[in-house]
Order: sequence, then C-alpha cells, then structure tokens
Amino acid sequence: MTGNPDGVEHAARSDATDDDQSALFADVSEVLHGERTLWRATERIISLAAPYVDEVCLNVPLTAGFDVEIVSRTVVRRAHDALIAVTATLDSRARASARVHLRAMVEDLIFVKWLIGIDEAVATEYVRHRARVEALQAVKAQQDFLPTAYQQLNAEVPRLAFRDASDVLEQARAELADLCQQQGWGKRGLSVKKMAEVGNLLPEYEFFYHLSSKAVHANLHEMARMTWGNGSTVDISSSPFEGIHADLAVVYGTWVFSNILEVLADRLDPVKTLVSCQVYGVWLALVLVGPARQGRLPLLIHPEEFRTR
Repeated sequence: MTGNPDGVEHAARSDATDDDQSALFADVSEVLHGERTLWRATERIISLAAPYVDEVCLNVPLTAGFDVEIVSRTVVRRAHDALIAVTATLDSRARASARVHLRAMVEDLIFVKWLIGIDEAVATEYVRHRARVEALQAVKAQQDFLPTAYQQLNAEVPRLAFRDASDVLEQARAELADLCQQQGWGKRGLSVKKMAEVGNLLPEYEFFYHLSSKAVHANLHEMARMTWGNGSTVDISSSPFEGIHADLAVVYGTWVFSNILEVLADRLDPVKTLVSCQVYGVWLALVLVGPARQGRLPLLIHPEEFRTR
C-alpha cells in the first residue's frame, strides 16, 4: 500500500524548527517514495516512541507494589514490544504470522481501559489476586505436562522446586471469585468481551478477535488461501497473500498501539508528551489517515476471493 496521504507533507512543513522541519520532510518523502511505505513508517513510530517507553518503564519507583500504575506501564512496554515483533516478522519468511501479535495488543487495550475506569483500590486488589491465580495456573500447567513430556522423551523427570499447586490454586481462585462477586462481576469475573462493552470497545473486540483468530486457530478460509493451482496440481504457500497479511499487521498493529497510548496518556506524562508530538502525528497519519482517506484500509477478506473456485 503506497501513495501520498493527505496532510502528511503539510504537517511536516509545520514542524518546530527549520532544521527539524527539513529533516522530517526529507524522511517522510523518502518513505513515501520508497518500497514498503507502511512498514517503514511503522518502524519510524517504533523508533520515535522508544525513549518515551523507556522513560515510562525504566527506574520506576515501586512505592505501592504491583498496582494499577505498574500494570499501565507494563501495557505500554508490551504494546511497543508487540509492534517491534510485527515489523520484525514482516521482514522474515513468516510474514503471514505477523497478525498473531495483535491478539495480545487488543486484549491489553481492552483490559487496561476497563481497569483504569474502576475504583483504584479495587483495581489494585483485583490485579494482585488475578496475578497470583495466573502464576499458580502456570505452575499447575507445567506440573501436569512436564512429567509426560520427559517420559515421552525417555528422560528422567527432574525434581522441580514447586510444591503441588492444586490446593493453593483453588484457594487463590476462591479469593479472586469472592472479590469479583463483591463487585457484581460474577464468580468468574468479567470476560474480555464484557470489559470491551464497558469500555465502548466492542467493535474493536469483534474485529481484532476475528483478525487474530484467523492466524492462531485452525481456520479453513486461511488454509484455502494458501492453496493455489492450475486444476491438476496445487502449491501450498502463504506467499500469495503475504502483502495483505503485512498491511493488516502494520496498519492495525499501529492502530491498537496508538489507542493504548491515547488511553494511558493522562496517567503517564511521557506518553502524553509522545502523543502530543507533531512528528508522531505525522507518521501516524501516514500509516492510518492516508490509507483511510484513500478508502484502502486493509480488508480481512476481499470480494475477489468469492469469485475464485
């Protein structure tokens, strides 16, 4: 997907100083007139955001322990890491897999928007209970699986430094369930979909879950896309749709990343500074606004696919 998105060069020309203005204009022009425009623009966003993300995440005072503030900062780091992973995957032969990173990104967006919208004390209690449950679930999962794995590999099962997690996991689950019921969230707590409803993110939930599910689950439409032939033989490859997979990953990965930053901007000053930065706005416009104004936001499925056998 290439082209000259409306407003990008105008925004570049209005930068703070003449030197910065010229450098940005030259960089934007190079990206616009080069190959893989959207990918390279996303890489610029990643590079620009890196020092702000570091400011949010490095040397953080741990005054209140694991709380909503730490979770918010973690979400910023995870989103930045995920966008890095998207662009790294696009430059590999596994390009079609770049979409898998969007699942965690959109769940983080939905979760953190819901979390910062509830009472701070309740939110902190919730994240501590849930973190304990999820850690114990990991212990239980490996205790159930690893003995079988070692046996299948004809190796002796090592003695791991964990006690049996079953009882303590059930206790932790009961404590989390009590908190959730007290808040009217039901015994199991709110689902991601319900959190999306609360945060007015239901369309995003539906779209991104479908987009990412096509990459992480057994999906026959995706398998059919990989099968091409001449009527007598076929080749099976993800390469015919690799450009579509790439555009989906970079455009919507950038979209989720920018939304996470917007949600957390009022809580984290470095994030607020970043989203207010004109250079950031220019690159964001190139990746998102330009394709939108051209009517070329990436599609999950194209009409032409229904005209093929």
